[in-house]
Amino acid sequence: MAFSMFLRTPACTSRLLSQHMMRLGTQPALKPIETHRTIATINSLKNTLLKTETTPILNSVRSFRTSAVRLASEKGSDHSKLWVVERVTSALLIPLIPLALLSPNKVLDSLLAITITAHSFWGLEAIAVDYVRASIFGPVIPKIAIGLVYLISIATLGGLFYVITHDIGIANSIKQFWAIKAGQKE
Repeated sequence: MAFSMFLRTPACTSRLLSQHMMRLGTQPALKPIETHRTIATINSLKNTLLKTETTPILNSVRSFRTSAVRLASEKGSDHSKLWVVERVTSALLIPLIPLALLSPNKVLDSLLAITITAHSFWGLEAIAVDYVRASIFGPVIPKIAIGLVYLISIATLGGLFYVITHDIGIANSIKQFWAIKAGQKE
């Protein structure tokens, strides 16, 4: 989509660019003398295309980041470490869910609540960052989307901890839901 928008910019639809492209495309083979002229043509074309007033789309493409602004602004951050932590959290859920269901207690319920919330937070954050971009929605909507992700994650973790401390816990709640389903079959 960005490339098609780039091709619609005035710099790409100009007659000068069309003439340069036609001349470059119809040349048979480059002779050594014409190579310098072609390089000069390409450099002038590049200077024309990279002007900020003619191609604002290029500036937005250059500033595009695939991570949260908070992480991108840090100079010494290593995104591969966060990726490893996300994968370890996902892998930790595989034994943790059956273990918490087999022996329900507050410690395992708390670990389950934290890992489920972290796992869902990173998934929702990735969706918000990838699909609610400032180039499409403007500068305000992406910030609202990230704020909603934080709000949903905080409310989820708070609700799960409330169930753990003031009610029967996560694992026992799941067991009760299963008992209701089994009781309906009889």
